Amino acid sequence: MSVNITINVSDEGPSTGGTTSLSSGQSEYPSNLMGDLTELKDQMGEQIGPFPGSGIDGFLSHFVMMIEFLQGPQKGQYATFSMPVALQTVARSSPFIYRGGQESKSVPVPLPSGCTLANQLSDSDFREKPAGFFRHGKETVFMQILNLDARANTEIGPVRIILGETLKREQPDLFAPSLGMAQSLGRSGFPAKLFFNPVALVETQFGAFRAVHGTLAYGRITSFPPVGTPVSILAPVPMEPVETLRSALAAGKTSVEPMGRIISLAHPIDVALQIPGDEAFRIVEHAIASAGGPVGQSGTTMKLG
Repeated sequence: MSVNITINVSDEGPSTGGTTSLSSGQSEYPSNLMGDLTELKDQMGEQIGPFPGSGIDGFLSHFVMMIEFLQGPQKGQYATFSMPVALQTVARSSPFIYRGGQESKSVPVPLPSGCTLANQLSDSDFREKPAGFFRHGKETVFMQILNLDARANTEIGPVRIILGETLKREQPDLFAPSLGMAQSLGRSGFPAKLFFNPVALVETQFGAFRAVHGTLAYGRITSFPPVGTPVSILAPVPMEPVETLRSALAAGKTSVEPMGRIISLAHPIDVALQIPGDEAFRIVEHAIASAGGPVGQSGTTMKLG
């Protein structure tokens, strides 16, 4: 049986041209609006779609950065370099509706065989919570960088960047997880926005330095991994000398005077690996092992200071 709903509009309010009737089962949207929505989806193509389930992404990415030296013989100088493509793996949770606060809970993330990182992530694990994220009611994915193989010969000599599994294995006292979050721009799925809080060590011939990146923010993303999406730090990143930092941590301090700072950094994702996540992780681990140990481990070390 049809049910008619009559809406009377006063002359004092916005005019709808009289009385509107909707029968039960009839769309609440005018047919022309539904047509416009369908056309928009056709135009956007795969940019609009659901988040996938949990998984591990392997891909090639590269670093472009500029360093300002604040101490030592290089004080006041700058170094700019672009690193070759590096292998990287990232684990992501299943999508969930973010509630936060009292309703905040841990979510599982998959780990490949041989990985010793945490397999549960929660709000409290994030070092920073940038504005515009952690929004209640939005579909969300938590992420963790598993490993990275990044080396280059640059104008300041050999450079190696480690984080994730390699950092935990080689420098366990300085390890912290490198976590990220993707949140829908709408209610659910793509397009979305994404950030990471990487915690890395930058190794050079004149010492190793901790770089807590703060927020590495991506533009509008439409896939995992977000190939080709612009990404950059939002503020300078201090580079803290590791040996000085260790002494400070033993004395109860949490930071030290930086040797320099990264004043520009981009880390775009170039292309996905078309292999399962476990296999991608094993390839990254093999590449790291084949490349050898830390930069400057057996060579002459130049100290700043």
